[in-house]
Amino acid sequence: MPDVTFTDAQLALIRAETATYVEACPGAGKTQAIVQRFIDRPLTHPRKGIGLISFTNAAIDEARARCTTEPALKEAPNFVGTIDGFINRFLVGPTFLARRGFAPRFHESWSAVPHSLVKVSGVQLSASLDWFAVRDGAAHLSPERVPIERRRAAASLPSPDLARLEGEAMRIWNRFVERGTLSASAARVAMRSYLTDPKRREKLGALLSDRFVEVIVDEVQDCSADDILVLDFLHEFGVTIIAVGDPDQSIYGFRSDAPADITTFVSKLAEGERLNGNFRSSPAICAAVDSLRTGSERDDPIGRHAEVKSPVVLLSYNRRQSLPQLIASVIEAHDISRKDLIVLAHSADHARVAAGAPGSGSDSTSKLIVLARAHHLISDPHRSGAERVAAMRSLERTIRELGVSEVVELDHPDYLDACGLSERTFREGCLRLAAALPRPFEMKPSEFRAALAALTDSHAQLRWTSQPLRSPPGDTWPSPPAVQPEGATSFAHSTIHGLKGRQSPAVALVIPESRAEGDGVQQWCGGLSGEERRVLYVGASRAERLLIVAAHESTFDAVKARLEADGVPTEVP
Repeated sequence: MPDVTFTDAQLALIRAETATYVEACPGAGKTQAIVQRFIDRPLTHPRKGIGLISFTNAAIDEARARCTTEPALKEAPNFVGTIDGFINRFLVGPTFLARRGFAPRFHESWSAVPHSLVKVSGVQLSASLDWFAVRDGAAHLSPERVPIERRRAAASLPSPDLARLEGEAMRIWNRFVERGTLSASAARVAMRSYLTDPKRREKLGALLSDRFVEVIVDEVQDCSADDILVLDFLHEFGVTIIAVGDPDQSIYGFRSDAPADITTFVSKLAEGERLNGNFRSSPAICAAVDSLRTGSERDDPIGRHAEVKSPVVLLSYNRRQSLPQLIASVIEAHDISRKDLIVLAHSADHARVAAGAPGSGSDSTSKLIVLARAHHLISDPHRSGAERVAAMRSLERTIRELGVSEVVELDHPDYLDACGLSERTFREGCLRLAAALPRPFEMKPSEFRAALAALTDSHAQLRWTSQPLRSPPGDTWPSPPAVQPEGATSFAHSTIHGLKGRQSPAVALVIPESRAEGDGVQQWCGGLSGEERRVLYVGASRAERLLIVAAHESTFDAVKARLEADGVPTEVP
């Protein structure tokens, strides 16, 4: 074992002899425990493989790092990766190849695939194909998959418009699947059909039980119904399942899919000792997390922040624009560096504003505006690495969608072959294109379009054309993105879902306005279970030394009263 002192509960997980389910509080050291189990088990079963499946990168990265001295642990018959990778590699990939005669190409989401935007003339909403669930040969717009900023518009679509949009989504989905282009959700549709075929199910079950003696599942609460189908299938064929999770961290938006009720599945496993030693957070933060938790379990702060005396700091705000200055005053008083704080909110836009970061501008799907916005974000040094990478992918996808007629409909590998490019040279070409462009929002849209038309070398190399591009009405940019003032700095920021599986020394958790139809604060204060309460729980539990709860004035009194009633040490500056 490594130079780590494991708790008795961690050791029980590492040494469990039968299929077992273990609940774990946030920061409980479950990643270290399951990685240690993954390393130890092949010594017990040298002729069969061990799988380690996680929904976050933390366990996967740690397992791979710990295996550097034993690289064979990362090789067949073992497996370390996501549930998507497991499904694609062992279930859908080989079965699709056997049935269709060619291997499918997998993408994490449709957003990475050109021409996946669903648009219908006369319908106001343009939708990502990722927003649709496909069941029984029909696409259904799922409001929960829609980003929270656009959810109301999606939910209020008139029935005829919704039907047309869903019909177009199904047409696009079918076209991709016929070509072997599959998103994670499409792969699951294929998997369901394969596992309902008795002969194919028996064959796949025999193959997987011959390969794996055990599969360890991290963050099992994030399993969708399809993921549970896979685990149940493995369990049925004799593969030992070791599952670890925290039911209160089951949040929808983390994977854009509905978490399943895992109760029925985990009831088939032995119940292990709960990991309730919190190595991450201070006592006050643990108390706040206990308050937000639906159940009665309590966390025991036992890590390096167990002696930190800082209370939970409560801020009341009317406008999110006032929060950067308020947050800065709090961290200065608590001797926290700006780089050690992250602002979290359910909505990306709320987090951005509360952090004092500039906006991204119009969300128009006009390709000229998309290219202008992408260029602006890529060249803005104040943007985060994640924002700039996302903008680069947006530019690449748009260039593909502007391809000349001979290549525009080709799947990406075929496109690269037709252009004589590799993935690296394609991305380099897109980066050179971005570097060659002038700043779009310092000129008229028609002038930016002319600059794009002048990039003839790029047109030839990447085989795209600027001819379809059109200037917006009046030749003016709608809602151009803001520019960070000279000398100004913003805090790091993220959606709560985006930080899941990670932590930060200090967290400012932004709670939005109260809503008549219900919200996380109402669920929390009313003793009710709910998605939005769990989102707040996940956000608060990311903090190590300092938790700032920035509650809108419409919810502040309720939040303060709840924390005080639950004995959480608090401070109102």
